[in-house]
Amino acid sequence: MARSYLSNVTLIAVIVSWYIQFGAQLFAVSIIARTVQSAPPRSFAILEGAYRYDSSAFWQIVPSITAVLFLVALGANWKTNRRNLLLGAFSLFLIGGAVAGFYLEPMFAELKGIGYRDVVDPDLQARAATWYTLDWAVCGFGLVGGIALLIALARPVTNRTATPSVAV
Repeated sequence: MARSYLSNVTLIAVIVSWYIQFGAQLFAVSIIARTVQSAPPRSFAILEGAYRYDSSAFWQIVPSITAVLFLVALGANWKTNRRNLLLGAFSLFLIGGAVAGFYLEPMFAELKGIGYRDVVDPDLQARAATWYTLDWAVCGFGLVGGIALLIALARPVTNRTATPSVAV
């Protein structure tokens, strides 16, 4: 009973953290990234000034919390039938983080580094559209991973090493 309770609590904790992060990601892509890519460098006004949009503090903290909660949930659910779903979701988390960290963030920094000007550059707009599309793809990883976590939670906790009893 205690094992089942720990498995459920740790899985619920990672799901809550996952969906907090996914909600922020969905907001960032659907509102902020859409605005930024709409008419660069004019649309970069949202990223400059005294009241600019800056979610960097969130993205420096929350993914780390989610990763730690994932590791705890994996440990608590390792010997259960939930393990493969958790490993799949964690893999998507890592792939999404790698794509964001090694490709999307440097691309965004390069775009942002151009700075605001009161013009629209078609070449820059095309580059920003590519960044925006890839950002949506990473958001898709988040959706699939979140569904996998919910499916894992819906599964009753059973031991993977237990052999089914055969009636003779």
